[in-house]
Amino acid sequence: MKIGTSALLFFALYAIYSWAGFLYPEGGAWYEALAKPPGTPPASVFPVVWGILYALISLSIVQLARSRQMDGETLLLFFINWAVVQVFTWLFVEKHLLLPAAADTVLVAYSTWLLIKMIRPRKRAAAYLLIPYLLWALYTVYLSWGVFLLNR
Repeated sequence: MKIGTSALLFFALYAIYSWAGFLYPEGGAWYEALAKPPGTPPASVFPVVWGILYALISLSIVQLARSRQMDGETLLLFFINWAVVQVFTWLFVEKHLLLPAAADTVLVAYSTWLLIKMIRPRKRAAAYLLIPYLLWALYTVYLSWGVFLLNR
């Protein structure tokens, strides 16, 4: 895969992963009014962190594609992971459904862990790029369940 093709793929993936953030950019006054667990960052931190994570995810996929290590099963798992991230944003930000959103964060973390486990034997660097994503996903499990429990 040529550099230009890799760059195009990277930016296309970044845009696809960012899709829900463009549709539902913030929680606004509703989010600010929620009781939040200790350690919750300001709302302005979330788009910055997600932007970095989307870049790392996109780079991981590009590395797999460039090294011809992307198979159908891995691509399906990336799609599932993408879908559950998008669903979380819709459930939490748009619909204000705290319990389903919190449950969804478990799916995000689990599918991210599965991606790392699946990719690591084939392309370690691509797997390691997903570790910050897994750590953030685990943190969002804590935050989402905390928000749900404090506001039910």
